[in-house]
Amino acid sequence: MEKITVSDTSGEVCPIPLIKVRRSLDKLEKDSVLVVIGTHEESKGDIIRAAKELGMELVKVETDKDGKWRIFIRKRF
Repeated sequence: MEKITVSDTSGEVCPIPLIKVRRSLDKLEKDSVLVVIGTHEESKGDIIRAAKELGMELVKVETDKDGKWRIFIRKRF
């Protein structure tokens, strides 16, 4: 069973969500999943780009009807 960690950055704006995500990814074990929850659209794009640049697996991205998004990132190394 994979380990899941949640980082809720709702209400925060750049660069705070990206900083929190980078710190969380550094602490994750291999094959663990980080679920990032947020509301700031610009941060969403920054986090997706950073995850790809770091070689992480972008599992999925969801946005609910209220604009809150969730990014699922798997650490592969």
